Amino acid sequence: MLKFSSCIMMMFTELPLPERITAAADAGFPGVEIQRPYDQDLTELAKRLERSEVECTLLNTPYGDTDATKFGRASIPGEEAAFAEDLKLAMDTAKALRCKRIHVMSGTVPEDGDPAAHRQTLLSNLRAGAVAAAAQGLTLHIEPLNHTDNPGYFLIGQAMGHSIVEEAGMENVGVQFDLYHAQMSEGCIADKVERYLDNSAYVQFAGVPGRHEPSDCEMNYDFLFGMLENAGYDGWVGAEYRPRGETLAGLGWAKKYGIG
Repeated sequence: MLKFSSCIMMMFTELPLPERITAAADAGFPGVEIQRPYDQDLTELAKRLERSEVECTLLNTPYGDTDATKFGRASIPGEEAAFAEDLKLAMDTAKALRCKRIHVMSGTVPEDGDPAAHRQTLLSNLRAGAVAAAAQGLTLHIEPLNHTDNPGYFLIGQAMGHSIVEEAGMENVGVQFDLYHAQMSEGCIADKVERYLDNSAYVQFAGVPGRHEPSDCEMNYDFLFGMLENAGYDGWVGAEYRPRGETLAGLGWAKKYGIG
């Protein structure tokens, strides 16, 4: 059976963030993603995770405060030192929350930017970061996004993500396969699952359009989840969507998995 994690920066937002951990656990989620816990009391979050017997499955590197860095900075030439600081903060936070996976945010390419330079910067940062992460037992992920939600984002498309991971050549660097972003940027999502699932480190999903529940959208998630199960996928599947209303009311899709 698939193993689902709830992104509590998007779900259960009717509650304060620490209480969302308990709410997700009560709903039956064995894991939670906490994308950006950097303004939170980490001791309180860690206690909530332990009491609820829920794993923090993923967090993101910090976002910056400029147009270039608002979706991270790992691919941005000249930002290497700042990225190293971001990654250290993310690793320290992951240690506090007993999280094993960090999504490395690539950042935005300006109109006059050189994609080749951004690629080399990302590769260099991933290789150096992977060495530091391995010492703490951490895995780094990169995730292809889409330009509708993340205009100008460097990393777009599964082929690009997997080629960068292959070129980086680090055992603890993998691709985060978000079905929502793949459908938004490329389409033909079942084909992408067939091509890339075996080499994906983590899967996420949301409905298209709108990034809402997977039960009311153009994508056939019963079919797609069946593909994951039939392929023997045993990693985390992250529910990373914005509920149309209260989170619990929209969990009909999850009943068959013991959630809701």
